[in-house]
Amino acid sequence: MVPGEEVMSESSLGAHHTDEPWQRLVAAALRAAYAWSVRGVHRNAAMREIARMTGVVMEVYGPGRGPVTPAVLVERLRAPLGGLLVDARQEVAELADVVLLDEEGNLTEKAYDLVCEHVVPLKEAAGAQRWLPTWVTMHSDQIRHRVFTAMIATTKQDEYVASRKFLVQHPAGGERDLVEKRDRTDGVRLAGGSYQDIPEEQTYRGPDGRGWWWRCPDCKWPMAVSSAGKVRCRYRPHSAVYDLLPGTRPKLRRRDDGPGAPLPVAQAAEGAKCVDAGVWRFVVVPGVSELRIAAAAERTKAEVQLWPLLDRYDLLVETGGEKFAVDVKECLSLNSLIDRLRTRPPSARILLPKPFRWQLEPLTDALPGLAVTTETKFLSQVRAAVRKAQ
Repeated sequence: MVPGEEVMSESSLGAHHTDEPWQRLVAAALRAAYAWSVRGVHRNAAMREIARMTGVVMEVYGPGRGPVTPAVLVERLRAPLGGLLVDARQEVAELADVVLLDEEGNLTEKAYDLVCEHVVPLKEAAGAQRWLPTWVTMHSDQIRHRVFTAMIATTKQDEYVASRKFLVQHPAGGERDLVEKRDRTDGVRLAGGSYQDIPEEQTYRGPDGRGWWWRCPDCKWPMAVSSAGKVRCRYRPHSAVYDLLPGTRPKLRRRDDGPGAPLPVAQAAEGAKCVDAGVWRFVVVPGVSELRIAAAAERTKAEVQLWPLLDRYDLLVETGGEKFAVDVKECLSLNSLIDRLRTRPPSARILLPKPFRWQLEPLTDALPGLAVTTETKFLSQVRAAVRKAQ
């Protein structure tokens, strides 16, 4: 449970590279933007990374075209990505208006929740860049099926489910508290280094120098804290936004008129840990929806299995001799989802969570032979099957 220094290099994770120009541009832009945002911490390493990514962009553009120096590339990252993706195919129009760096040189929210769904590793940038997070260097499938699997030190189904469920339900907390919860939960098998320190950009430092962080009400991962005092989850569908009320014991004030849920309470940053940002984004975030849907199915008195066959798909629901297998897909990028399903056909019917039900029609139009349902339709089907079996 105690975080270690062991980090998988990109090269140890296999190929998964691409020669598609627009994908290379997106990957290079995101890596350069992240490096710029942390240059105050990683200094020379960050600047070398920006220079390397400038080389990737120049290679895609060809001689004398596009950004030709790191400084020019950084300036382009403050403008919409459409300016870099001038020759990209029409399917990535959803990225055209995305800006990666804000006025303060920090990554924007869309960089964290939308652009990261398009990341594919760069072959010439492979290597042990230990300070680069997984979500800017790896394809989402790599994070889910390689890095995450390495965190769960078991190949037994019941232990796999217990361990994965634990990470989804406890993505952050005090280290001692996490260890105690792990030890009280049957079947949890986690490898060393599963958690890390709370990132500084998700921490507020009070007048006395003490650090504080706040859980997202939806996913329980530390929310981002901006220099302007805005506190919110980096995954935009988790939409609660707060103003920071500074002090030695800081508090939050809800900025919008959302549901009257209790305000998140400040947690001490000292001794606190959280899962890696890539695991949060591609395991914890969809896992919250998977557990919610599983719980709703269980309330109908149906039998529910999570992540059967070590995650061949997400849910198997059985009632009255009928079986319903579904693979939950929670992607902000419809185009990325379509590409992924074309490349790797699913092992079960696709289920779109409630906030993504709008994707049903365009998804079935793009992939006519694909079996797709929504959370609402699926649960209605389960309830009907339960009634039929009674």
